[in-house]
Amino acid sequence: MKRLYVRFMLAFIGHGLAKACRTDKVIQNEIASLPDGFTFSMSVMPGGPCLYMKKGDGYIKPGRKNSETKPDVDIQFKHLAHAFGTLSFQEGTADAFARERMVVDGDIPASMKLVRCFERLEVVTLPKFIGRKIMRHYPDISLKEKMVGALQIYLGVFAGFVMGVFVK
Repeated sequence: MKRLYVRFMLAFIGHGLAKACRTDKVIQNEIASLPDGFTFSMSVMPGGPCLYMKKGDGYIKPGRKNSETKPDVDIQFKHLAHAFGTLSFQEGTADAFARERMVVDGDIPASMKLVRCFERLEVVTLPKFIGRKIMRHYPDISLKEKMVGALQIYLGVFAGFVMGVFVK
């Protein structure tokens, strides 16, 4: 069950980030400074569920990991239980990294941009009581901005899953 949950959440993050990069100004600003062709992955060691994203045409979108090319940023959870703890909002990303539950390999400034994008995605899509629990600083966001952003992202994720099922 944990593996299925982690796989689902990584897919959700991928589709959510792809949609948010088209609709959310904060995430757009972070992604804009990354070069086209930039890739990153988030996976569970060894050989567990994996998220792979690539930037092209100014946006990032989910893709397929190519074993021949190393991503620009590779974020790996050391164990499925660590990934589950972070992705089920029991522990924030910064805390998981500080407790050495994950390894980040590659461009560190770019990885910090990605972490800011993940945190913004959490702020927009999660209820405030969950976000405050896992974030050191919960930014001010208006209810309208949160509701409109969450609706756009959730609809984008749903559309991504539906298209993924029907396109394959």
